Amino acid sequence: MTSTSGPPGGSNLPARRLSSSELEAVIRRAVEIQSATGAPDEGISEGEVLRIGQELGLDAVTVRRAIVDVRGRAPEEKGALARVMGPGVVRAARTVRRPPAQVGLLLEEYLLACEYMVVQRRFPDRTRYVRATGVGATFGRAAQKFGSKHKMLELQQLDVAVSAIDADTALVELSVDVTSERGVTAIIGASVGGGAGISAAVFAVATTIPDPLALVGLPIAAGIIAGMRGIFGVVRRSTQEKLESFLDRLEHGELKVPGRGGGGDGGGGITIGPPGFGIRIGPSGPGGRR
Repeated sequence: MTSTSGPPGGSNLPARRLSSSELEAVIRRAVEIQSATGAPDEGISEGEVLRIGQELGLDAVTVRRAIVDVRGRAPEEKGALARVMGPGVVRAARTVRRPPAQVGLLLEEYLLACEYMVVQRRFPDRTRYVRATGVGATFGRAAQKFGSKHKMLELQQLDVAVSAIDADTALVELSVDVTSERGVTAIIGASVGGGAGISAAVFAVATTIPDPLALVGLPIAAGIIAGMRGIFGVVRRSTQEKLESFLDRLEHGELKVPGRGGGGDGGGGITIGPPGFGIRIGPSGPGGRR
């Protein structure tokens, strides 16, 4: 006689299986219920997530990729400027078929030697690089522009995160904070003819007195907002293009550090003076050190 396993609780009914979409909905609903009760969210370790995924029949590499994808999502930004002009962070990500440690080392060496950036902070999940200052960095950037076949990133700040999908695959995420550019654009837009137009529009809407002259402020304000959004959109697209181009070079093995296999990224340096006695400006060895 064949026995039928039943659900917990002693019922003789056969256990019902949940589809993938139902499982996702159940977990999401359970989290909502727990959040509503005020119970503290202590989180769950990656190891525990991998164990649960294994019990559900999911491949470990697939679960790791999902963890990296979820962590890589940009948090939703709130506020008037974000709604009107767009997010204040530009992000780009790429999967690279190379060991994560190797990719992380290459990126750091390149940013230090060829982009003349320095490490500002090392967070648990990413490293923040900022533009180096000083005479050496200024001359180095000038030489790099003169001798390299690729355009420099020319960024004030860059966050880099390298996550392991498996032993031979890395997910590289680049992010640039453009909130300062967004703020400057908004200030300029508000100051160049915007104050009078917006004030007139607010007066017309807030009062019950018909005022055709005040209503002129509505299209003025709308035009200024559209202009600010357009200008900031150009900044975002330009930054996005820089990041995507940089990741293209990384993915296709075109990102090279001077003096480290292949002689560098297209040169990146000049020599002033006679051969053998001149002064070298720009990268000339590992890490750009001379």
